[in-house]
Amino acid sequence: MQITGDYHTHTKYSKNNHGKNTIQEMVDKASDLGLEGYAVTDHGPGHIFFGIKRKNIDVARAEVDNIKKDAPLNLYFGLEANLVKGDGSIDLSEDEIKKLDLLLVGYHKGTVTDFFNPFRALFNPKKQKEINTLAYINCLNKYKVDILTHINEYIRVDVYRVACAAREKGTLIELNNKHIRFNESEAKDLVRSGCNFILSSDAHRKGNIAKLDRVLDFVEKYNIPHERIVNLDKLYK
Repeated sequence: MQITGDYHTHTKYSKNNHGKNTIQEMVDKASDLGLEGYAVTDHGPGHIFFGIKRKNIDVARAEVDNIKKDAPLNLYFGLEANLVKGDGSIDLSEDEIKKLDLLLVGYHKGTVTDFFNPFRALFNPKKQKEINTLAYINCLNKYKVDILTHINEYIRVDVYRVACAAREKGTLIELNNKHIRFNESEAKDLVRSGCNFILSSDAHRKGNIAKLDRVLDFVEKYNIPHERIVNLDKLYK
């Protein structure tokens, strides 16, 4: 199996050397791999350690637009925004969202939130899971989210309910090669929900673009329907 495009990757705009390569270097590699589509999606500014500086959102947008003129693939500018409030709010303003081609949303350690409490997660995990689940659903109701990234990785959610909400809103559930944490029951819930999926490398360096060994094993192990994976090359099914 191969993918037609990789739409969750990071560049040097994810600060503190979190992303290792420039946008141009990442695009050149994606082109060399023969991808039809590629997206730059650095961390949202709310991440304390790795978030893009707000002043660089316009800079990165302009850089993508300039590279796009000669790129031999479809190039998109997005951000992996951080879920920061129980009401579904993320760390981007409406004006900042309008500058994006793709809006990805996920939860990350290193982001200040008003809904996740590690002590509650330890001593009352059921309650915290419900709070987490509602935060994601509220986010989907609040914004036009293109992709939910690595749900269930850093905080637990009701996978079925989040996936159903994503299906209703036309949001893709990401299956992430670096962060894929679903047990057998949760994998079955993903399939049962009827949601659509996107496979992502979450590459932080050019050598990892389109690297999908773990996630492809997951797809085969749990019989994720190929026809519901939007970036799977149909020639290789």
